[in-house]
Amino acid sequence: MSWIFITIIGHILNGIAFIIDKSLLKSSFKRSATYAGIVGTMSIVVLVAIPWVHIWPKGIILLFGIISGVTFVFGLWSFFAALSRGEASRIVPIVGSLIPIITILFSYVLLEERLGIKTFVGIGLLCISTFLFTRGGSSGKPTYQAIMLGIMSAILFALSSVTIKYTFTEVGFLSGFIVARISSCITGIIILCIIDRKAGAEVLGMYTSSHTPKKSLKSASIILFVGQVCGSIGTITVQWGTSAGSASIVNALQAVQYAFLVIIGLILRKRAKMLLGEEVTRETLFIKGIALLFTAAGLYLIV
Repeated sequence: MSWIFITIIGHILNGIAFIIDKSLLKSSFKRSATYAGIVGTMSIVVLVAIPWVHIWPKGIILLFGIISGVTFVFGLWSFFAALSRGEASRIVPIVGSLIPIITILFSYVLLEERLGIKTFVGIGLLCISTFLFTRGGSSGKPTYQAIMLGIMSAILFALSSVTIKYTFTEVGFLSGFIVARISSCITGIIILCIIDRKAGAEVLGMYTSSHTPKKSLKSASIILFVGQVCGSIGTITVQWGTSAGSASIVNALQAVQYAFLVIIGLILRKRAKMLLGEEVTRETLFIKGIALLFTAAGLYLIV
């Protein structure tokens, strides 16, 4: 099975997790650090795979693995913080379009990766389709703070991808993945317990506050679990794709995730605004249709 196909499956699973994340951020969590901390902390499940690791990274390789895990969690935090300060339809295009571009730059410097003209054009088409998929919403402009947080998020996600690719190349997938996830777990704990204690209090409040209805808590917990299962499997497959192929291409393939969200949004018309960030109009259908064509062309050139 091609690593590109596996990566696409991972991005689709991340798309499902994104829908759940968006729902929980809107209804269950008030602080952006809360969800980032939870996602990071839940990475602790990778400890069960430690007995199968035969080679542990050392020195600069270990450092890169740790950096990947840390930057991933802080990338999530800055992304959620940007969403809390601006509409998703304005923030997501910034982050989604910048990640592949910044990844190419980091890959060129740190991995000495050189891509052919055909692949560059394919990545460019996928970047354009990402922007088209996620544009829309209201006519209001995002704040300067939201834009800066979005750019920071893109830089952190790109750095996480490139550093984990370096780690995979040196020590293999499993050991590199476990090191990155352990560092993500520790980072999540530090965020909840030290950096933003109000976020930690919000997590505890979900289970200890008498004002939180048990039914609501149970529903939120189940939805969170389903989202994390999809997100975890998606993360594993996407990172496996990164280990087997190009970090630049893997991040550009995120356009497929937006294509999936668009198709689901069009099928579930009543949920379209939540998924697409805008109402389904003729203009919306035209723009999304063009984006789908760009995605197909980009995939053709890359594959």
